[in-house]
Amino acid sequence: MKGMSRDVFPESLKNSNSMFLHLDQGRRAMRLYIIYRDEFAERVVGNLCNLSTFCQACSLACSHCRQTYGSFAQDIYGIDRMPENLPPFIENPEKYLPQSLPNCDIILAIGMHPDLLTAIPAIVKRTSAKAVIVPIENRNWCPRGIKRQIEEELEKAGVEHAFPKPFCSLEERGKPVIAAFMKQYSIGKPLVEVDVTDEMISEARVIRSAPCGSTWYVVQQIKKSRISQIEDTVAVAHHSYPCTASMDVDPEFKEPILHIAGYNIREAVKDAIERGRERRKGET
Repeated sequence: MKGMSRDVFPESLKNSNSMFLHLDQGRRAMRLYIIYRDEFAERVVGNLCNLSTFCQACSLACSHCRQTYGSFAQDIYGIDRMPENLPPFIENPEKYLPQSLPNCDIILAIGMHPDLLTAIPAIVKRTSAKAVIVPIENRNWCPRGIKRQIEEELEKAGVEHAFPKPFCSLEERGKPVIAAFMKQYSIGKPLVEVDVTDEMISEARVIRSAPCGSTWYVVQQIKKSRISQIEDTVAVAHHSYPCTASMDVDPEFKEPILHIAGYNIREAVKDAIERGRERRKGET
């Protein structure tokens, strides 16, 4: 992988000969830097790199549905994993940052120690980043006060920012760099399309996946499903992947973040069914 700043992933992640690892030359590259402490980040990276071994949810029934996605390993200019054994309170977070940081367009800060998040503006200065995305899969990842502090500093610096809770809630919302990121890598709030025949999903396709890659699995599981049972089918598939968002009740939502992720994919499928029905009507 180009520009890897830490060898934190297995050699297969950087193997350009792996099945399905190819570059879509029609897309404009972005420079990504990922700094993290939670293993959820490895799912995001695995989804972007699209190793043939990344998604094994379908086991022997794999249809290689992800082959059309390609690989964006070459866009990841740096990955740094922060140590687990950090003190509960960090007074000088910048001293824990990597000495060498790559120039980049977008920073993904995933599952960081909350005090280290306050160093994000410093990382932005050192990397010349144009946007920062801080996914929140757990209520403890980014307390409200720290989120406000980072937002204020990034706004003063003219840097785009997003704090999607969970990551699969990421939407464009008038931020061109983040919108370009979503379009480039087809990740964010799930978007799918389905064909409907006799109140059954006859075909399904991923347009935009959850960043962890779960949408690809869900789409495979809903094929040949009765629409009358679709909510249960989606829920089982989403949990089976599995979704790793927190089951703790989030004070903002008054329910677990995992539930929000479940609502996102269920809404995506139901909306796709309505569009599929309309297309079917137009064909008859």
